[in-house]
Amino acid sequence: MPILMTARYQVRPHAVDRCKKAIQLLVDHVKENEKETLFYMAQQEILNPYAFLHIMVFKGDVALTLHRSSKAAEHFVNVVYPETIDPLEFKEYILTATNFQI
Repeated sequence: MPILMTARYQVRPHAVDRCKKAIQLLVDHVKENEKETLFYMAQQEILNPYAFLHIMVFKGDVALTLHRSSKAAEHFVNVVYPETIDPLEFKEYILTATNFQI
């Protein structure tokens, strides 16, 4: 059963560009190495450019564990987490409807 998650956070203004680079490195890693990460999208809010939302779909627990334990995820954590204003907010969801093939 797929795992659907979001991660929401806001970074300090001086850190936006550095955090965006870390996000891009993470997404590049996911694209190249995590075939069971079915969907990964990171978004920057328009009205508050310090706020970010990641939407993730993992094939299952193994895919989520592989993602969390990757060097790219570790780099993301080391760069972004210290720059957040509040702790990241992770939420897990049950799929209700989609036009996306999972």
